[in-house]
Formats: sequence, structure tokens, C-alpha cells
Amino acid sequence: MQIHAMSTGAVQLRHAFLYARPGVRRQLGLFTGGPWVDQWFPIHCWVIEHDSRRILVDTGELATANDVPFARFKLTADEELPGALAGVGLSVDDIDTVVLTHMHGDHMDGAVHVKRPVMVHEPDMAFTKTAMARFMQRVLKQPVPEGVDWQTYTLDDGPFGAFTASRKLTDDGRVMIVATPGHTVGHVSVICVDDEGRHVMLAGDTTDSLEQLHARRPDAVSPKASVTVATIDRILAHAREHPTVYLPAHDADSVSRLQSSETLQPR
Repeated sequence: MQIHAMSTGAVQLRHAFLYARPGVRRQLGLFTGGPWVDQWFPIHCWVIEHDSRRILVDTGELATANDVPFARFKLTADEELPGALAGVGLSVDDIDTVVLTHMHGDHMDGAVHVKRPVMVHEPDMAFTKTAMARFMQRVLKQPVPEGVDWQTYTLDDGPFGAFTASRKLTDDGRVMIVATPGHTVGHVSVICVDDEGRHVMLAGDTTDSLEQLHARRPDAVSPKASVTVATIDRILAHAREHPTVYLPAHDADSVSRLQSSETLQPR
């Protein structure tokens, strides 16, 4: 098994996003200004090569992405998915399966480049069609991309480790989708059991960093903070039973942890 890390540009976030205020101010803080964190964060996506297949996890952002009150983007057309794939010696035509961790623009917009169905967890797709979601898509100018063959699925393969629901992506069970709700209602992560038996967790936006995981701190986007914290606790519980390499999509240290196979040390 081989896992390739790619980055489609970068995003800068407001302090209120990463360090959410308590109570009702948690989500309101996204729209009331405040300082930007003095750092640009990567927008990672991943390719898993295993059993003669190439599985793409997330599709990254586009150069035409609109900034929003709590996030602004920096990338060129050359940094979009085709360029990112070329950087690891691949092309869009080499991809066999595409799966999203969730349907936010910086994870789904690059799907316009792919030529295959894009797998989306059914609850996340359903949420994009609600009145509130449609309203926010218009306000933020971040619509669901058109012309993509969205393919919904359910997690029907039972528990996997500490996770309550899962779905096999490979027949041997070494690449699994697991339920990690919180950041969105249907957020998922992909766990790869590497050749040494480690569980490499392509974690999307379960947290934005390893520090946030250990702090058990929800971000400001999660619909329910308690759901995010419950998922964080499942990840930590899983890592106590299985050596786990934790790779959030926006953590600048995710690539080095992948390269060194650095595993979580739950506190």
C-alpha cells in the first residue's frame, strides 16, 4: 500500500473558526469578524494505491473559489486537482474510485475535474438539499458543483474499531470508510491499514490539527459541538487499541506524520 499526499493551495482562517467561542456565540463568531490566524493552512487530498486500485480521498479546491467571512483561499489553476495529481506522477485518468470526507467547497469543488462517480455519504448529500444549506450556499457563493456524478452510499458494514459504522472500500478490508460526524452531519474519514498494520486515518475536517484533537475542542462550523467531541473521543479510543497515524486535511504537519508513520499518543 502507498498513500500520496497532495495539496490544492491553502486556506487562511479566522481565530474564531479555530478557537470557537462557547455557547451560542460559537457559530455567530464566524460572521462577526475578528483577527485572522497568521498562517496559511494546506488543503490536502490523498491518493491510496492498493490492490491494483487508486482511490482518491477528497478533490480539493479551485482557483475560482470565493472567500467567505471566516476563510480565504490562495491557489492557482495549476494547483487544482490535475496539477496536484501530476505532482505525484498521476493523472485524473489513473483514478479508479473517488470518495469525499464531506461536502464543503475545499473538499468537493475539485470534483469537476474527475471522470468517475464521486462517492458521498448519504446524510451529507441530503443536508446540502435542505433549505438552510441552500440559503448558505447562495449567501457564501459556494454552490454544490454541477455536472458531477454524485453517488450516495450508506455505512452498512457495521462497527470498525471504536467507530460505530463503516463501509469497505476494498474487498480485503484494508481501506475503510468510517463515520466521523461533527464537522458536518455525515462527515466520514478513510482508514487505511498499512503494510505494518498501522491505521492511517485520512481524517478530513474531524479536527483542523492534532493539537485540536488532543484539546477535544470543536470548531465553530460543527452543527452540534457535542457530536464533534464525541467523535474526537472515538478517535482517541481507537488509537488506544490500534496504532493510528492521524492526518487532518488542513494540518501542516500531516505530511511529515505520514512520512514518518508517527502514531497518535492519546493523553
